[in-house]
Amino acid sequence: MEFNEFKSGPASSLFAGLGKDWAAIREEAYSFEHLRRTIIHYNDRDVGRFVAVVRRYAGKCSSGEYRLLLAVCALADFGHVADELAGGRAWQDITRGCDHRFRAAIAACVEAAP
Repeated sequence: MEFNEFKSGPASSLFAGLGKDWAAIREEAYSFEHLRRTIIHYNDRDVGRFVAVVRRYAGKCSSGEYRLLLAVCALADFGHVADELAGGRAWQDITRGCDHRFRAAIAACVEAAP
């Protein structure tokens, strides 16, 4: 999946669910690498904005969004957060409850992860 398709597909609803700042970050990103760097920068190590919003949204989102959220965590170099949320099982059944679009978006995140 190319980044523009990712951006306009399932990632659109996921980032909207994270909040308007995160939706704007997704909208302004031009590549997976740019998205990753922007998430890391905006997270701010001392504040943990991304980590906080991910933890909050993980309990509210759909099953497909949840799995994609775990993959976005891996993409943004927050795999430890994905493991924490999933009780150490972030990658078991990663596509359970996902349609083809979410599966492709998850695969794109994994492929682009550092």
